[in-house]
Amino acid sequence: MLALALALAVGAVASAGSTVIIGTTDRVTQLEPANSYDYWTWHVLQQTTETLVTTEPGTGRIVPSLAERWETSPDARVYTFYLRRGVRFTDGTPFDAEAVKWSFERALRLDGPEGAVGLIKGIDRIEVLDPYTVRFTLEESDATFLSRLADPIAPSMIFSPNSMPADAFVNGQYAGTGPYRLVRYDPDQMVVFEAFEGYWGPKPKTQRIIEVMYADASALRAALEAGQIDVGFRTFNPEDIPSLEQDSRFTVIRGEGSLSVRYLVFNVTQPPFNDVRVRQAIALAVDRERLVEDVFGGLNTPLYSMVPKGLWSHVEAFPRRDVAQAQQILRGLGYSAANPLSITLWYTPSHYGTTEADVAAVLKDSLEQTGLIRVDVQSLEWGTYTTRFSEGALGLFLLGWYPDFIDPDNFLAPWLVEAPGSLGTHLDKSSNPTDRAFYRDFVRLLTAAKHVPDQDIRSDFYVQAQQKLAESAILIPLWQNNLQHLAIARRNVRGIVLDPSMNLRTWLLYKE
Repeated sequence: MLALALALAVGAVASAGSTVIIGTTDRVTQLEPANSYDYWTWHVLQQTTETLVTTEPGTGRIVPSLAERWETSPDARVYTFYLRRGVRFTDGTPFDAEAVKWSFERALRLDGPEGAVGLIKGIDRIEVLDPYTVRFTLEESDATFLSRLADPIAPSMIFSPNSMPADAFVNGQYAGTGPYRLVRYDPDQMVVFEAFEGYWGPKPKTQRIIEVMYADASALRAALEAGQIDVGFRTFNPEDIPSLEQDSRFTVIRGEGSLSVRYLVFNVTQPPFNDVRVRQAIALAVDRERLVEDVFGGLNTPLYSMVPKGLWSHVEAFPRRDVAQAQQILRGLGYSAANPLSITLWYTPSHYGTTEADVAAVLKDSLEQTGLIRVDVQSLEWGTYTTRFSEGALGLFLLGWYPDFIDPDNFLAPWLVEAPGSLGTHLDKSSNPTDRAFYRDFVRLLTAAKHVPDQDIRSDFYVQAQQKLAESAILIPLWQNNLQHLAIARRNVRGIVLDPSMNLRTWLLYKE
């Protein structure tokens, strides 16, 4: 059935070079900017509309997009954008300041329960100064705001007011500014883009992009080897990478500076994890190097801070593995071989691919090598998993993160000050004096970092926050997920750029 649908989608394409087919194991949830919060949905939106600013391919530096230039007030509270002229949406509507104001106010008004509108809720008011000038005034100073307006954040994307209802959610009904327009969307099967002839910028290098969604990594590999797709992206089995790399038909493209991270979360309100010493002992016993080698064949990178390598302000804040020190802490708390620390480690079996059970097994073994910890491993499917940890029912569990926007704040603030409940730490609800002090410290450091535009000063605050996180051990960073920043393509495919934005820019792809 999928093969037939794919053949129909390719249809009357004039030549093989006019279409690039991408395979993935990822999924679209709802093609609604105000009610979606997942990689592939935002990826689809990114190919078909734009934001005021964007990130430069290969660097992650903020550069103009629908805004040609901007001004920031000295206190980082007022942002004024001067818009590009002559831009049209794919439905023919002219792009202007009113469309910017309408798009943001629609997202803020709808504020979908499955979305990420919270990322832009700091906006106090939006003013149209003239048809091509728009001003944002924030509720308080925020040096991260410019990054929050860049792709891939869906609530910051601009849409034609004539293409979608102002007061209701949609699923694929929208018009953006290009470089592609969405011409087909079959849920859980495929999306099809066609180049937008009226696009204001450089024309896409390929007329049509087809993205096919496969059941799992094995099916993705089989499709690549059978010649059904040109590019495979997110995510292959780690054991498949070496053999595909040796196959002369393919090229393996590894992104530099993957900002996708994996980590452990403690609910600090649940015993025994409400004791910082227990968390510190577990952090010392975790074997990151073994995880990376045994589960991922060395393809991922051990991580010792929640702010990943390659992002400004990163420091190796967490200590290396030290089983003897972990044992010393645990014995000081009264644990012994006869009276071990008994804990439950939770994971979700499919959301992060097929390797998660192996990850949990290695973590269990590394902790039990202390001789003083006994680990019971349990799993839940993703929907139940997220509900349980947000309700505070899980004490220690695995999660993953890729950035909403490229700034150290986005790797610290969500769990520590912005959404401790929904992300499972529940730090703001702790009654323990030590953890309440940690919470106050994080609020102070992360608030100060957002109020200062100067990056060097901000970096100092983020370094302190990383060191405080290592001391508090509320989260334990495990590895940078390079596997989600890797593509495998047929030899004739060009234009694949994998950079810190984590966006696969389909408009750069072409075949020779």
